[in-house]
Amino acid sequence: MSVASVGVKRGRRAAGWIRRGLLAAILLGALTVVASGAVAAADTTPPEWGNATKGNATTIHVTVYDNGTLDPESIQAEDFALTAGSVANVSVTSLDVDGKNRTGARVSLFLDDRVDTNNVSIGIRSGAAIKDSARNELDEGTVTVSGMDSTTPRYRSFELQRVNESTVEIRAETNERLSALRVSIGGPTTDELNRSNFTESVGDTAVYTARYTFPEEGQYAVLWMSATDRYNNSVRFSRLKKFRYDGSAPNVTLEGPENATVGDPVNFSAANATDDQRIERYRWRVDGGTIIPGESIRVAFATPGTHEIAVEVTDPFGNTAVATKTVTVATANGSSGTVNLTRINATHATATVDGTGFAQTLGPSDDRPLVSGANASLLRVTASLPDNGTVPVALAARNRTPPSLATATGDAGLAVFEIDHGGVPAEGVTLRFAVDRAALDRSGVAPEAVTLYRDDGGWAALETTVVERGESRVVYRATAPGLSRFAVGLDRSRTAAVTAETPTERETATPTEQVTTTPTERTDRAGTPNIRVTNATADAADLSVGDRVVVTVNLTNRGTATGDYLVTLFLNDSTLATREVTVPAGEVRTTEFARELPEGGPLEVGSRRVATVSSGGGGIALPGVPTLPSVPNPLALWPSGIVGTILSALVGLVVVVYGILKALAIYLGY
Repeated sequence: MSVASVGVKRGRRAAGWIRRGLLAAILLGALTVVASGAVAAADTTPPEWGNATKGNATTIHVTVYDNGTLDPESIQAEDFALTAGSVANVSVTSLDVDGKNRTGARVSLFLDDRVDTNNVSIGIRSGAAIKDSARNELDEGTVTVSGMDSTTPRYRSFELQRVNESTVEIRAETNERLSALRVSIGGPTTDELNRSNFTESVGDTAVYTARYTFPEEGQYAVLWMSATDRYNNSVRFSRLKKFRYDGSAPNVTLEGPENATVGDPVNFSAANATDDQRIERYRWRVDGGTIIPGESIRVAFATPGTHEIAVEVTDPFGNTAVATKTVTVATANGSSGTVNLTRINATHATATVDGTGFAQTLGPSDDRPLVSGANASLLRVTASLPDNGTVPVALAARNRTPPSLATATGDAGLAVFEIDHGGVPAEGVTLRFAVDRAALDRSGVAPEAVTLYRDDGGWAALETTVVERGESRVVYRATAPGLSRFAVGLDRSRTAAVTAETPTERETATPTEQVTTTPTERTDRAGTPNIRVTNATADAADLSVGDRVVVTVNLTNRGTATGDYLVTLFLNDSTLATREVTVPAGEVRTTEFARELPEGGPLEVGSRRVATVSSGGGGIALPGVPTLPSVPNPLALWPSGIVGTILSALVGLVVVVYGILKALAIYLGY
């Protein structure tokens, strides 16, 4: 064989090997492509959350990890939902995790503004998706960053509400809850309050209240210095309020005469009253009756006797001083209307009356009756005696009634009252007497069956009215044309006329001449009324601005004549309501006021404190925290049967690879 033929054969063999090598390389490349596609199709592991850290006041860094196929371009600002604040923009930086064969991205979330919440949770917004190249989506979990609140508390209000002359309620309000606050007090004494001195009320805002009593009189400055929120963000406020503690009452002198004549007007003045601030209010009372305002008053007394003038002076801080003066009023003839009463025993009494021509009352200064029998008592007698001297009067109570009463009325009666006045003319007679409930029960009659009779040459029935019903007795009033012997009888025809046991009758004063020359003058009615507020209550213990309150006032007239009393309801020294109430002598009347409370401060009836109306507060209710929107399960976006699809792809890949390898082996001669 020639050398040339051998060379040709070797060349052909080499070319065959080259062709086989190229074919193998092509087959191996195709196999690699197919294998890599199969591996990619087999990636079912979704990206996962890493952690979250604070970048600055408006930046949060979030890490997301995957096995190397995360798609950074799928991450957008609108993909993220935060429990506080909102994302304006994002920046994505790839990450390599050494030694763990993991990659991922650090996503910097740039916020619109600072947040006032310390812990912020980050999640995926509903409908958003962060995916890897195999279309696996980041799960719906969350990560939380701490320390984000760098916003200082914001001032809302700072107020002082006076409680009394020395006590104030301090009210501080911010936009969020506080862990610390400082309030400085300067003046005659200094002090400092902190968060522990205040109570907290949380609603749309946070309100802190404290009640503070100043130890000494003087001018004080109350300064809200600083506030710190729960995440240690502090701010200086320097909000200043002033308060004056004035516990000194005004100095008041009541000027006016000590003697007067019936019907002649006289002047009384408190214009020289002084206070270290000023005089805010004057309130005058004549014999404890109607309130009259002004520095001075002009009064004409309608009856002789001893009368009391009183003035109450109040400064702007509620400090009051009262001055009184006793005035002796005589008739034009010089009579002072003195009545001297002496009790001999339970059934007998004597009196001397300095007649005035006006109505005068024989009655004890205490609650005891004039004279008493077993069944009935004579409480008091009012009559007009001539203004020409002193009249002796003898009174007696007897249990036995004369036969003439039974003859005239058909009933023996319950008691007799004898009044011997020496035959002196007496007019405008009013008698008040009481009958024991036990005596009525024994007689088997209702209270309305009782009638007072007068012996004036024969027994005549008098107009008799029930004025008070008690558990042990019933009180009556009767009018008569003169004084003599009286008997408590029973009018059987009235036993069926039983009315509700609540007095509806009203006393009517004896008409007297009124002497008034100016609108501020006052003329007393016949006799001497002595009306006072004996009780004043509110229907609720705790009152706030805007509440509706019902105030019940009891008025008692301990005087000897019917009088009118102007009941005035004050709120924070402003008139809230007034009403004039007529109270008969010796009786009690009740009136009610129903009003809404437009402001805070002391609620008073006259000078009697009823309650203190607070400026109000708020209920405790934590503000709502936004919730993370629900994120759908990424697998829910895949078509059903995904597992079968993946398995089918793997089986197909194995068959293809086997066929290629088998063909290559045959081609190479194996």
